[in-house]
Amino acid sequence: MGIDHLGGIQSLRSGYRGIMRRGLLIIAVIAIALVPASAAGKKRHNHKPAGVEGVVLNSTCPGPCAEPPPPAPTYTGAVTITVTRASDGQQVASQAISDGHFRIRLKRGLYDVSSVPPNPPTCEPQPQQVCPLGAQSAAVIAPCMQGETQRVQVRRHRFTHVELHVSNVCIV
Repeated sequence: MGIDHLGGIQSLRSGYRGIMRRGLLIIAVIAIALVPASAAGKKRHNHKPAGVEGVVLNSTCPGPCAEPPPPAPTYTGAVTITVTRASDGQQVASQAISDGHFRIRLKRGLYDVSSVPPNPPTCEPQPQQVCPLGAQSAAVIAPCMQGETQRVQVRRHRFTHVELHVSNVCIV
C-alpha cells in the first residue's frame, strides 16, 4: 500500500507539471500573437508626413535690372504663406514667416500656395503727421510689395518644394 501511495503522488506531480507546461505554452503563444498585432497598429500611425516646403525670394532689382538678372536673395521681411485647396478655394493653412523659409504639413491633393506681403497701414490724420494725398479722413497707401501664387500637387508621404517670389512693384 505504501508503494502504490507513492506512485499516486508521482503521477499527481507529473500531471500537475504537464498542466503547468501547457498553461505556460498557451500564455507564450498568446503573447507572441499579440506582439505583431501591436507593431502593425503602430505602423499605421507612424507614417511620413506630407505638405509643402520652400523659400520666398526677393525678386526686386536693386537699381536698374541687369540681364541676365543675378540670383534673387531670400526675402527676409514679414510675409504670410497661405494655402488654399485648388478645387474650392477654401484656405486650409496659413503661416507667418520672416526668414523666408516655410514648411507646412498638408494632406495629398492640389493646392494654391501664395506669398502674401503685409498691407501698409492706414493713415489717420493727427497733429504733426501728414498723410499722403492730403486726406482729411483715413487713407490707404497703395501696396508696393506684391506676392506670387503657385499651384502645386502634394503627394503622399512627400514634401513638395515651392519657390515663391515677392517684389516691389513701385520700383520701375
